Amino acid sequence: MVVTLASLLAGCAALPDDSPVVEQLDNDTGATVTRVGHPVELYRDTFVQDATGRFAFVGPFETNNAGTRQLFLWIAVPIESPADAEPPTLEVNGKPVSLGAPGRAADFAGLRHSPYKIPTPWSSMYYYRIDAAVAGALGDARDVAITAGESTKDGTIRTRFAAQVGADARLREFAARTR
Repeated sequence: MVVTLASLLAGCAALPDDSPVVEQLDNDTGATVTRVGHPVELYRDTFVQDATGRFAFVGPFETNNAGTRQLFLWIAVPIESPADAEPPTLEVNGKPVSLGAPGRAADFAGLRHSPYKIPTPWSSMYYYRIDAAVAGALGDARDVAITAGESTKDGTIRTRFAAQVGADARLREFAARTR
């Protein structure tokens, strides 16, 4: 009896965050969340004095709530975007990706908390519903870029964050699970 219970519990154990893909149970909602171990880090294209604002993050994830699966993309930018600012845009391999309207909180994805650790407390976070085609594009990405609105003393400007991801094993493995 004890061996059986231990085997069942071991089957539910989450992989460590350094694994390419991690599954975890959201205790607040009961949904299973599948995500890449660490989100992809993008670098600010323009120089800024403040080192804390140099990185943006992007991470796909899937929720599974009683067999109903939904794909999402989480974007965090280290800027306080005004509420009326145009949402971030995504480019994969130099081509814009249509994302639709974002949510600004985890409840958009039916969760109480972000599936990824918030990199900085002042980051603006966005949640997009995506489909397997977008997940597949990320899995095949050589480069990824995000452009987001940033408030400055001269008004709102568009700031670009980008990275050469090559054939990122995390994104490739996540995409393979969605096909």
